[in-house]
Amino acid sequence: MPSPPANSKTLIYGVDFSGSKTACKKIWVSRGTIHNRTLHINSCCPISDLMPESISKDRDNCLSFLRYLISTETKAIFGLDLSLGFPEAMIDGQSWESSILNFSKNYNSPEDFRAKCRSAMGNKEVKRKTEIQKKAPFCVYNLRLYRQTYYGIKYIIEPLLKKEHVRIMPIQEPLPEKALLAEICPACTLKRNDIYVPYKGKSNRELENRRMILAAIKTWKIELEKKVVKAALENAEGDALDSILAAYAAHSALQEMETDQPLAKEYMSEGMIYD
Repeated sequence: MPSPPANSKTLIYGVDFSGSKTACKKIWVSRGTIHNRTLHINSCCPISDLMPESISKDRDNCLSFLRYLISTETKAIFGLDLSLGFPEAMIDGQSWESSILNFSKNYNSPEDFRAKCRSAMGNKEVKRKTEIQKKAPFCVYNLRLYRQTYYGIKYIIEPLLKKEHVRIMPIQEPLPEKALLAEICPACTLKRNDIYVPYKGKSNRELENRRMILAAIKTWKIELEKKVVKAALENAEGDALDSILAAYAAHSALQEMETDQPLAKEYMSEGMIYD
């Protein structure tokens, strides 16, 4: 079946993901629309602001709501700050889909996931091809990332794939009636644009760096509403800004899909970061 045109997706979501106990506060979501190939971002908030008031804001409900959002927004592409695959050497001949669908069977906790990854890789931190090429800071089971990877794969990606509610770029063929999901990495996007500077923190230097990054973003065919800029400046932890960068990368992924460039085989088994 031929791929639909990229512009069949008219909504853009950028999601700065977290698997922490305070995920409802840490997961930020930016939302935008495409007009004349320009991305207009009109909202940016913690995921808890999007959830019904009657639902308690614990991690399980937060992740469940994110699954629901992805499965129902069929006209959207989601840029998700989450590793969507594993090094080829780690999956030992499995297909990408099999490695995701069997994740819950293979790993029973974040600690079990990290321990088994390190054991399989000879206690070394092995990056995927895309992480090396895009200069991602960490591998999928790094000490700072393994919990995020575990909760994201187990509670978001695996269930969505099992129910066939989403298509993962670039591995799966896009379908008009299902949302697209692209792996993104804010650090990679900033590095590609030569503005990778410290921006997470409460100091004046970090605030000014957030302001500088936002000014640069406005030159990338992106329009940001004032409330979006305000949220990104005031959120000292950088989650709001990361979700904006995730939306930008998702928009870029749509444009890249139009070029129909051949991909290295590693991307089809390990996944690919869009920046």
